[in-house]
Amino acid sequence: MDQYTKIMITIITVCIVVVTLIIVGSVIVHEHNQNEDNDYEYYEYMEHIIETLERIEDRLE
Repeated sequence: MDQYTKIMITIITVCIVVVTLIIVGSVIVHEHNQNEDNDYEYYEYMEHIIETLERIEDRLE
């Protein structure tokens, strides 16, 4: 292989790696944002359950 071919293969490989890292990073960030929304809904639901249990406890006393 001549020098030109080696340089072109190196440039193409670097470009593929960079694009792959960008895609993987965007998927990770997107999943993280969705999990934050689900966490908020989960904690809101848990607060509702705790309040309901406290009301039931007050009635039993």
